[in-house]
Amino acid sequence: MCQHAILTRLRNVLFAAVLAMLCAPPAPAADIELPLELDLAIVEEALAAQLFTGADTKAELFHDSQSCNALTLSEPRVEGTESGQLRVTSRIEARIGLLLGGRCRLPVAWNGLIETFEDVRVTPGSDRVSFRVTDSNMLSSEDGSRKLPGMIWDWIKGQVHPRLSAITLDFGPALTELRSLIHDALPAELAERSAVASSLQLQGARANPGSITVLLSMQAPSIPTVAASDGDTATLSSAELAAWDDAWQAWDAFATWLIKDLAAPAAPELRTELLALLMEARYELRQALASERTGTDPVRSLFLSTWTRLAPLLRENALAIPGGRSLELAAFLSAGHALQALDNAAPQLGLALDSQTLRRLARLLAPSVSDDELAYSTAVDPELRTLLGLPAQLESEPLEETTASGPFAWLIRPAHASSVSKSLVQLLTGWVPATADLDRYLLAMEQLLDESIAAERARGAVPSEFFPLYQDLVRATAWQESCWRQFVEEGGKVTPIRSSAGSVGLMQINQHVWRNIYDLEALQNNVGYNARAGSEILSHYLVDYAIKRGEHRVNDNIDDLARATYGVYNGGPRHLTRYRQGNRSAYLRGVDEAFWEKYQAIRSTGAAAVKQCYGGA
Repeated sequence: MCQHAILTRLRNVLFAAVLAMLCAPPAPAADIELPLELDLAIVEEALAAQLFTGADTKAELFHDSQSCNALTLSEPRVEGTESGQLRVTSRIEARIGLLLGGRCRLPVAWNGLIETFEDVRVTPGSDRVSFRVTDSNMLSSEDGSRKLPGMIWDWIKGQVHPRLSAITLDFGPALTELRSLIHDALPAELAERSAVASSLQLQGARANPGSITVLLSMQAPSIPTVAASDGDTATLSSAELAAWDDAWQAWDAFATWLIKDLAAPAAPELRTELLALLMEARYELRQALASERTGTDPVRSLFLSTWTRLAPLLRENALAIPGGRSLELAAFLSAGHALQALDNAAPQLGLALDSQTLRRLARLLAPSVSDDELAYSTAVDPELRTLLGLPAQLESEPLEETTASGPFAWLIRPAHASSVSKSLVQLLTGWVPATADLDRYLLAMEQLLDESIAAERARGAVPSEFFPLYQDLVRATAWQESCWRQFVEEGGKVTPIRSSAGSVGLMQINQHVWRNIYDLEALQNNVGYNARAGSEILSHYLVDYAIKRGEHRVNDNIDDLARATYGVYNGGPRHLTRYRQGNRSAYLRGVDEAFWEKYQAIRSTGAAAVKQCYGGA
């Protein structure tokens, strides 16, 4: 790895460390000290960049013009010791002779394995961590001996020790950048803003069995006192509303990119957990957007809530994420922890989680990520759908009929199973049923739901033994969410049914939760697409959550799968078991009981039970 890459990694880890420093309780007269853990791989990378630069990662330490005397090291390995030193082992190839009269006399070849022990230190005022060889030993040779003549061994040590002692980790460029970042992150009204930023320095270093600990220090800032204000509850201006929208969209884009970036190369189980976390974050965003918009930063609580679950997940699975990203992950996790602690300890600092800050965080994990990749978009993302285990695209256009036509064509099921019939969609588009039309309307909507269910059967996602339950689950969910309605009349105008939280249509698909996964315009205007989307979501939650986690085995009741699946559909992955939790809120208990009544009514009475929504028997 090149020196630039090593400096990039050091910069990333240092940025995380500095954020953590800012989280310490204010103590103007004291310094903040932070132990920074670096994986030993970074030392091996420094060795490769500064010494082992030859072919096959070899270090040619000496070579005379006649190849009579030569010394080469290869295959370096680094480990820490309990005594605080580094132990570096490497293979050595030596040729030693007497160059006389243009000829090599008495040549001796020797191959073996040597070890060196090195102190790790920081020179006061320096921005470098350096290493000093204190001892070395021969571990083995081809002939099994462990000794060399003193003169030869002294010559080898004279070549090896200075070269290994010249290896350094240069924090200078990173510290320069970080001092500027600290200056910009601190409040403008902080008198010692520049002094705090420029005080950042390396304090010391030592080796551990699995890492190197580098100690940084910085002058602690004085936290300004912020007077209480009722501005958070004041009505927002148009400019403030625009800033509010920019903030949550930046967060949503960042969280989506982050989970995709981590999940794509991860093992299946970790991928599932990461994607569940993304959906939880989006359900929380839905809740925030449904609340009254005030001057309160909408992103801070969303960020902190997500990080409390993401951090332990990544820490426990760091080795399961391939690509040699352990140092980037460590930096990223440290930054998240730092921001979390900053909010708890010193919210007055006002570190804003705006688009610029979130992009800076993203580049801790992926330095080359572009602004376009971190931009907010509502376009369907086939990669995200695939990661969720869904087809890359959901059919958005209803099928043309080939077997029947005319005003009653919707009564005949289409031969195709990948979508719903066009005549049904046309019939139901804009239809707000009057009492006299209710039976015909519900029959048509039942047909639409059945075709959507049939499309999921054709996809084969739901095991056959659970399919009868799935059919009733879809029908009951559509009843619970919208009373089987895609459109309502408001102010004399027919419009798609929409909740205050941004859920739309027959299945009340939330546009913030399912952004990039479904076509947002089609969810509003195409009842067939909305039915297909809701059926697909319920299939995903039933199979990948409720069945996979054995909710039907907890109480030995298969119908508990429906209750668990609806909990996730309504509230997100963390709501899988809420139907059997005694401490849920009265509101959620009411929601779950209402769904359970509808599910049982669908099972016993069928679609006719939906008339209850319209005042029917």
